[in-house]
Amino acid sequence: MRIIKDAKVRKDEILDTAQRLFHEKGYAQTSMEDISWAIGIARGTVYYYFKNKEDILSAMIDRQIDQREMRLRQIADNPALSATEKLFQIIQFQVHSGILADGLHDTENARLHQKSFQRSLFRFTPILAKIIEQGNTSGEFSCPWPAESVQLLYCASQLHDPGVFTWEEGVRKQKMNAFYWMLEVTLGISTEAKKQLYQLAHLS
Repeated sequence: MRIIKDAKVRKDEILDTAQRLFHEKGYAQTSMEDISWAIGIARGTVYYYFKNKEDILSAMIDRQIDQREMRLRQIADNPALSATEKLFQIIQFQVHSGILADGLHDTENARLHQKSFQRSLFRFTPILAKIIEQGNTSGEFSCPWPAESVQLLYCASQLHDPGVFTWEEGVRKQKMNAFYWMLEVTLGISTEAKKQLYQLAHLS
């Protein structure tokens, strides 16, 4: 008996399956037929929703950006957290949330990777700038350029993308220490806020 699913449910099923296969087999080694076979649907059904693998990868990126934006807003809108605590939680979330899929970093998808970065940068900037403005008001920060500063810091944070850079653990820790130093200088973090941030991050 043929099972009819809601369009969004079916689309999410295809994206979930493709993401799993991209991770397990690699983007280049996964075909549209592999995806349809893993779900148990006709190959034409996959093509009905997505014209090719790049289209699937692009939709996966959009979905992940939506999910990350939702999480960032939850942190930014939490009245119980100081600006410093919000900033730390967002850094931890970005560092540990992982990469989307191996295919995003393939040479042939460089333009798609660039688009993904631009989309996330401009969507996340207002949320992060709002936290900096909160810190300016509370005296935790002294940053005259909230939006521009978070964009520069967001670009710097890409050094921690394991899909682009594979650092040894010692080097990774050094770069993380340097990133927190950049935060301190760029945002004009107060002495007390700096202590709190470094305690949260277990840095000296």
